[in-house]
Amino acid sequence: MDTPDHASPAAVGDKPAQPKRRGPKVDLELTRQRREDILREAANLFDQVGYHGVNMEMIAEAAGLKKPTLYHYVKGKDEILFLMQRAVIVGVREGIETRIANGQPPLELLRGVYEDIFRQLRAAPGTIRSFFEHGRELTADQQAEIGKERDAFTRVVARVIFRGMENGLITKSDPRLMALCFFGVVNWAYQWYDPVRDGEPETIAEKCFQIFCRGMVAPGAIPGA
Repeated sequence: MDTPDHASPAAVGDKPAQPKRRGPKVDLELTRQRREDILREAANLFDQVGYHGVNMEMIAEAAGLKKPTLYHYVKGKDEILFLMQRAVIVGVREGIETRIANGQPPLELLRGVYEDIFRQLRAAPGTIRSFFEHGRELTADQQAEIGKERDAFTRVVARVIFRGMENGLITKSDPRLMALCFFGVVNWAYQWYDPVRDGEPETIAEKCFQIFCRGMVAPGAIPGA
């Protein structure tokens, strides 16, 4: 009678391989990516059917998630809208602050703001539309926080303009008012910007920046000026 083969001592002592645990950085990156996907798909839905016509089930389906999984990343539709609003304003503020840290001169800093805005418009048009059209749907606390971010960004741009005035690069005027007028050139761009028709973000940003800098009226054409 044959005796059964006996496993080698090494094989007996071996333990099943344990699944590798994700590190905290991997988990954070996955959460960040999932949230970006959710915000992008939600923005597209808001753009197509309106904020009030969208529910969490629709967002989950668009993002390729089960509804319970969606709630793992966001608490509800109002938080999605708030995160979208914050991503837009923080994104442009961080863009100019990075350029300031790199030592760019005032006019390049201002042109860079336009570039960042048009890049956002090309990459996530629904998000930008939601930023401008659905801000009043936020709670009072959320609106206050976004308002603080807007004010902080405006102050940064106004300081850049003031520095340009001190350096003789920009006509002296009210820096805050000039900053608000500066934003006015692109605040409506989400309604008309088409990358195919109007060119890449850098191209249209340069054109808009030149219009803002030079104005539309020829020298001496304004009576009494």
